Amino acid sequence: MIGYRFKPVLTVFDFSKILTALPRASLHNLPLVSTINENSTTLKGTFRAASLRIVSFVSIQIILFLHPQLSWCKDGNQFEFTTEAASHERIISIDRTLLLELIKLARFNIQFHQEANRHQKWRALTYATGRETGTAVSFASSLVDLQQRVRGLEDPALISRNALRNVVTTSLVGNAISGSASGLELAQNTWVMLEAHKQGYSPKASVDFVKNIVGTTDTLFDERERAVAAYPLQLQRERRVYELDGILIRRIRQQLLSEFRTWSCHSRGRAWRENTFYSLDALQNFTRMSAAIIGLKGFSQPNVGGTAAVSTMVANSVATLNPIVCGLVGLAMRKYQLKKLSRELPIERPVVLDQSLAELKLKGKDMLNESETKLMEEALSLSDKSERFDVVLDRENREIERLRRVAQQQTIAGPLIGLTSMPASILGTIAFYDYRHDRETTNKLLFAGRISAIAGQSYALIQTPYTMISGMRKNRQLKRRGELPSQLLEERLKNLDRLEAQIISKRL
Repeated sequence: MIGYRFKPVLTVFDFSKILTALPRASLHNLPLVSTINENSTTLKGTFRAASLRIVSFVSIQIILFLHPQLSWCKDGNQFEFTTEAASHERIISIDRTLLLELIKLARFNIQFHQEANRHQKWRALTYATGRETGTAVSFASSLVDLQQRVRGLEDPALISRNALRNVVTTSLVGNAISGSASGLELAQNTWVMLEAHKQGYSPKASVDFVKNIVGTTDTLFDERERAVAAYPLQLQRERRVYELDGILIRRIRQQLLSEFRTWSCHSRGRAWRENTFYSLDALQNFTRMSAAIIGLKGFSQPNVGGTAAVSTMVANSVATLNPIVCGLVGLAMRKYQLKKLSRELPIERPVVLDQSLAELKLKGKDMLNESETKLMEEALSLSDKSERFDVVLDRENREIERLRRVAQQQTIAGPLIGLTSMPASILGTIAFYDYRHDRETTNKLLFAGRISAIAGQSYALIQTPYTMISGMRKNRQLKRRGELPSQLLEERLKNLDRLEAQIISKRL
């Protein structure tokens, strides 16, 4: 029991020495001896004193035989439970070591979440600016081309070749800017991944770290079960409290492992989704840029015009499918990581243990002292809040990520924008191969295709700043309420540091 002062057990030999060391006068002061007639002979007094010594010695042997767990304290006539003391101290020591290991795991989860997919604040502005600039330049080229097509609807001879050349050149610049913005994001993501790898947050290193924590805690749990099993059988209430402690500490571990699995899968899926998008986006922009270069040669070499039209059509197809493909890739990698972690780690979704927690509070109220009760309640409070914390954090992360995905223009908007560019490339290919020598029909086909492309570019020009501004407003609102993911993570780190300091101070 906490608060008891335990003494080392005295052996039967020690008790016999205490008895034999008692002075004769003290024996005569005992009630049994004091009843002897003062006129009795010395022989009778000696005989009675010897008899008293023998009876006392045998009595203490019987007491020690019947209650081996009790000890006689040198400074009083109190008995203490030494077996219970040893088991209790061992269990408390293991519990504190377990909590320190779990704090280490919780801190690793937070740092992993912060570093694995770090996204600098300025990146959202630079990428959005690059995308908007590239789209605006392409939009300008489309307007000039539309003007020339309208001008030549009745008479294609009125179309200025120099103006069309400028259209192709401007489109080349716009696609180069957009492709460079995506390429820069891909390079920055690669740099973040390399830095995370150095810090031990790569997929393999992070799993190895968690597996090491699991191995250490499994050993401690086995040792704890043996210590609880060694607890005196007659103290059923205390044994039950320690069993409930073990159940709840296991729940904390399962919650942290489940949290690691969720964040690891999210990190892996997000990295693959973003990198897939940026790769395909850079590819399709540079393909259109190549088509524009070929188109410039087409003014002097008309036969290469078909290659430019087909290349543009391929690039627009990639732009249309890119948001869908990158989403599927991210989902597939998240599923793959989930299966991999399920094989390597004993992860189960923690169950609600309100009944066990209530039973622990009821039975452990009188057994645990105030400091240990407060420590356990704080650890359980962190565990109970962690699942709600994960839900809030995941929700806010998804919202911020949705508003930050200027590049992908959302899963629905992206394909729609890409589809609006498809008619222009398809009609351009038809015009070259079927109506190459019919300038009037070719001009009308290109005019219809350009209208569709302008509609998509106009929507993209509006959607990009709207998404960026919405994301900034959302971040400002969350920051004002203290619910920004970075704020939540920092607050949780402070709570872990405070709990760790309390546990360490109890061990000293």
